[in-house]
Formats: sequence, structure tokens, C-alpha cells
Amino acid sequence: MDCEPARGDHVLMNAHAASTLGVIWVLVMLSGCASNDGDRIGFEEARTMFAGRGVQPGQPLPKLSLVDLEGHAVDLSKVQAGRPMVLVTASLTCNVARRQQKNVDELREHYGDSVAVVVIYTIDAHPKGNPCPYTGKEWVPKDNERDAVLVKQPTTLDERLAVARQFRQRFSNGATVFVDTMDNASWQALGKAPNLGLLVDERGIVKVRQGWFDPKAMDQSLDATLMR
Repeated sequence: MDCEPARGDHVLMNAHAASTLGVIWVLVMLSGCASNDGDRIGFEEARTMFAGRGVQPGQPLPKLSLVDLEGHAVDLSKVQAGRPMVLVTASLTCNVARRQQKNVDELREHYGDSVAVVVIYTIDAHPKGNPCPYTGKEWVPKDNERDAVLVKQPTTLDERLAVARQFRQRFSNGATVFVDTMDNASWQALGKAPNLGLLVDERGIVKVRQGWFDPKAMDQSLDATLMR
């Protein structure tokens, strides 16, 4: 089991969880990508649920508590500098984020200075030897063994900065990576999702929220935003 269940591999939820959207919502709020033991949901269901919680289109982006890779506080509004901005959450142990990072880099390279593209490094999704923050149990995808990212959940900012630097060095081509503080305030404010995508307009208003970062749809939304 990993952060992205196989497409179509929709395992049975119990009858009560499947009967109403409200119960499904509670299940996913408790479990993130998938719930414990037999109560899993598929990739597309997770996309919908991650999209539905946290800051929504039409709302201002909340103030985020972030530091750069050297541990210095970051003012995101200065980074945005009056441009549209794409935010993508990620962590070293999230196999979806590692795979998607090349698409984040390509988006940044395509739009250049006209768009600010920022990766927000959050709590690690699948640490080795620690509970997954989305299920409450240890959950190490096979991809993590393949990619040699069997790391523990950081317990200090220095440790989180170290794994964030490793993510950037190994899986990105020069991305701008900012890091959530150890209270996980930004992760919580953005809706506790491992690889969401947000498009924020030049006024700081969220225009698009993606439960899983979708590069093609984000590209289309950016084109429409820049053509206004």
C-alpha cells in the first residue's frame, strides 16, 4: 500500500462508510490517503476528498509559517511578488510527490518569471519506523525501498531541513522549496494533503485547488489566468 492506491484498485469500505458522503468524509479526514486495515479508498476518491478540505477557491490563502532550506523565515507574499503562484505540497517519503516533481519543475521552467512555483515540504507521508500521518500506522510503500528513502519522521527542524534538501537534490531540478515548521501549521492550514496543488492569483486568492497535483489541468488554469 502506498500514497497512490493503484487506479481501479478500490478496496471495500464498510457499508455505513459507503452509504453517505458525510461518513466517507469522516473516514478520509481520519485516514488521509487510505484508512486503516480493510477500509481503503481509491486514488480518485482521495483526490476528491483532499480537494474538499482546507482552503478553497475564492478564499484568501492563509498565512503560512515557512522557512527556506537554511532555516530562515520566509515571507511568501514577497516571493509571489504580485504574480500568480502555484503551491505544491510534498515530502521525501511521498512516492506520488517524488514522481510528480518533474512535472512541477517543467511547469516552473515553462512559465519562467511570470509565475511563482513553490514546493512546500510538509510532514513526511511514509516515514520508516513511525506512523504515517494519514493512517496512524507505519506504511512504507515499495517505491520507497526502491528509491532508498527509508527515513524516520523528523523530530526537529534541522532534521526536516535535511530531508527537504535531499528531496530537492535527488528529485528536483532546482525547485524553490520552503519547509513547514515543526508544528505543521502550514500542512494543517492547507488541508493535510500529501501532494495537493493550489493556484493563487496575484491578489492572494485561491483560484484552483487540486487534491492531487495535476500538471495538465494546472497548466490550463495558468494559461487562462495569464490571458486575462
